[in-house]
Amino acid sequence: MRLLLGLLFIILIGSSSSFAQVDYNTKSTEKIKREPELEPENDRKERRLLSIYIKDTKNVLYGNPCMDKVTLRFGYEYVVMPKNASKFHSGLRRVMHNFGVKTALFFRNPFWKIISNKKAKECRQKTGDYMG
Repeated sequence: MRLLLGLLFIILIGSSSSFAQVDYNTKSTEKIKREPELEPENDRKERRLLSIYIKDTKNVLYGNPCMDKVTLRFGYEYVVMPKNASKFHSGLRRVMHNFGVKTALFFRNPFWKIISNKKAKECRQKTGDYMG
C-alpha cells in the first residue's frame, strides 16, 4: 500500500510541474517583443518640401530640431535669403512665391499657421529659446 501511495505521489508531483510551465512562444505575458522588427519612424512617402523664403530668422527658430519636426509635418521649410540673392532680388517675386506656398499649405491643413505658431511657442519653452 505504501509503495502504491509513494508511486502515486511521485507521479502527481512530476506531472504538476509540467502544468506550471508556461510556453512563452504561444502565451507570452511580456509586453516587450523578444525580437522586435526594426520599423521606420515614418511610413509616409518622401515629399518635396515647399519653401517659404524669409529675410531674417527673427521668429522662425531656424535649426531647432523640435521646430524642424513641426515644419516637416506640414511639408514646408523656411529658407533664409541672403541680401545678394539673385533668384528673388525683387520683393514682389518673393511675396508672390510665399503667397502661393501658403495657399497650398492652407489647402493641406487650413489651421497650419495657428498650429505651427502654437508648437513654435512650445518648442521655444522646451528648448530654452524663449525669452520674456
